[in-house]
Amino acid sequence: MKFGIVGYGRFGKLWAKALSAFGTVMVCEKAFNPQTTEDAIQIVDLQQVAQADMVFLLVPISEFESCCQQIKPFLKPEAVVVDCCSVKVHPVTVMQKTFVPTQAIIATHPLFGPDSVQRTGGFQDHKIVLCPVRCSAQQQTKLQNIFEEMGLKVLLSSPDEHDRQMANSQALVHYIGRGLAALDLHPQELATPDFQALLNINKMVVNDTWRLFLDMHQYNTYAKQIRKKFIHQLLQIEKAIDHAKA
Repeated sequence: MKFGIVGYGRFGKLWAKALSAFGTVMVCEKAFNPQTTEDAIQIVDLQQVAQADMVFLLVPISEFESCCQQIKPFLKPEAVVVDCCSVKVHPVTVMQKTFVPTQAIIATHPLFGPDSVQRTGGFQDHKIVLCPVRCSAQQQTKLQNIFEEMGLKVLLSSPDEHDRQMANSQALVHYIGRGLAALDLHPQELATPDFQALLNINKMVVNDTWRLFLDMHQYNTYAKQIRKKFIHQLLQIEKAIDHAKA
């Protein structure tokens, strides 16, 4: 089986290596330089990547629509297009609008990244969301089996339910983490175990790009609502502190 990956950043490198156990992997990056990596992963042009049996789109959400337009002329009719964006409604809408109705589409969201995989020593027991948007049962099963053989736990969801839940978890956690980063907190001798938990939240998100942070908030329609609720509660707590009797 031939896998194509558009986008060869930190996650792209992790994903390409993982998929290489299941077939031939071809990747495309912006600065095109044809070569073969030590993991026998071929770096080729966009046209070659788009002609794979299963094409993974690992570009920022802000570049997603442009990417779909670019690969559209080269896709094989029987190919499966898979996105890995951190939001789901937007990329699914784009794929449905861009590709012909017979093109198989599966939306996914790996709930992990290079840092968390490194911490745990592999993919075992990490989770990945799968939204079978437009595909046959056989195509869904094939992809699901690959994920499970990697050691991943597959969670089925609709795109809308995914975005609603991720606003409460990923978007909010990254929002808090970015705020903690601005405080420039460091380990200190006088600290409770809870303080270390705060440092861990900061540490988990600072290696992700600012573009990823913006995308998960700007393209998830539920994110603004949870941010406003969170800020409102902080202001209410401030008022309660100011008006409480000493």
